[in-house]
Amino acid sequence: MAETQREDQTEQASQRRLQQAREEGNLPVSRDTAMWAALAAGLAALTAVGPALRDSLVNLVWAAADGLPQTTPGRLLPLLSRPLFIVLAVAASVALGAAIPLAVQTRLGTWPQLAMPDFSRVFSGTRLGRLFRKEMLVDLFFTAVKTMTLGYAVWSAFHDDFLTLPRMLQQSPATQLQSTYAPLAHGFVRILAALGLLAGLDLALTRYRYNQRMKMTKEEAKRDYREEEGDPMIRSRRRRRHRELAKGHARVEVPRADALVVNPTHVAVAIRYRPGEDAAPRVTAKGKGRLAEIMRELARENGIPIIEDIALARLLYRRVKVGRSVPAETYRAVAAILAFVYRVLNRNGAAQVRAARGAA
Repeated sequence: MAETQREDQTEQASQRRLQQAREEGNLPVSRDTAMWAALAAGLAALTAVGPALRDSLVNLVWAAADGLPQTTPGRLLPLLSRPLFIVLAVAASVALGAAIPLAVQTRLGTWPQLAMPDFSRVFSGTRLGRLFRKEMLVDLFFTAVKTMTLGYAVWSAFHDDFLTLPRMLQQSPATQLQSTYAPLAHGFVRILAALGLLAGLDLALTRYRYNQRMKMTKEEAKRDYREEEGDPMIRSRRRRRHRELAKGHARVEVPRADALVVNPTHVAVAIRYRPGEDAAPRVTAKGKGRLAEIMRELARENGIPIIEDIALARLLYRRVKVGRSVPAETYRAVAAILAFVYRVLNRNGAAQVRAARGAA
């Protein structure tokens, strides 16, 4: 895959090209989104367990200070396990927060081949060439914007609290931790808001670049279409063969049908009902366009009644496969047609009419 868009890439990427790119691990992944989610998850976890962490650290500090100078590691280990467990829980929240956006963007895909280093790409001349492209200038500008935005968010969040730091020296350990955590929590809300905005911009830019990079030239689009759909000449021969088979089937079934339902020129559907053989009337042949014309000609040649019913013809053509029974909601309409045909042709008289109505 080309890493940058060429001028002749003007066609939107096909589904086949996007699927091939996905199989190769070529996906639009925004790492800023993962970083933002990790910080948000860490802050949420720290807010939830902050009081417990504060209390456990205070207890650890008091125990260490109370036992001086004869404090031993064995005496502090039981008090160390609780804050360590809380810190690990926060770290796990951070890892989970980072993993979820990546999993969503990659759709839980894995590409083991990408874990191995590709030295051909590392020493490729295209890497050096990217330093002088417009994309690199956009990256530098975006990095400068992120740095200034994040710097302003940090300064606006903490500059009022810097003057209070000397007063913390005379406070108790618990108060010191509380005084440190409060401005951090307040400041991180502003920082996360700024990072969320930057992550959204990065995600939009990443997807835009990916869509541009995946675009195809006109020749590539034609080749991809031929490979996906097959050669046009082969498809044409296949359609012609299908029409010939359908025409041959119609020549056999239309003369045996009870009626031909038409719409009135575009669609034709042959129906037949044999009491004792069929549970319900069946569609024995159907056609559209030129094949429908041939079916009407066959019906006229063989004396098969042609019934014009636009709604019924469309429904039967669209929903019923050849050889299948008509749907239940059409029983009454089909039975009325068959009863009319049997009455006009006096075919098997009243028995056929009752059989047709019984199927309905």
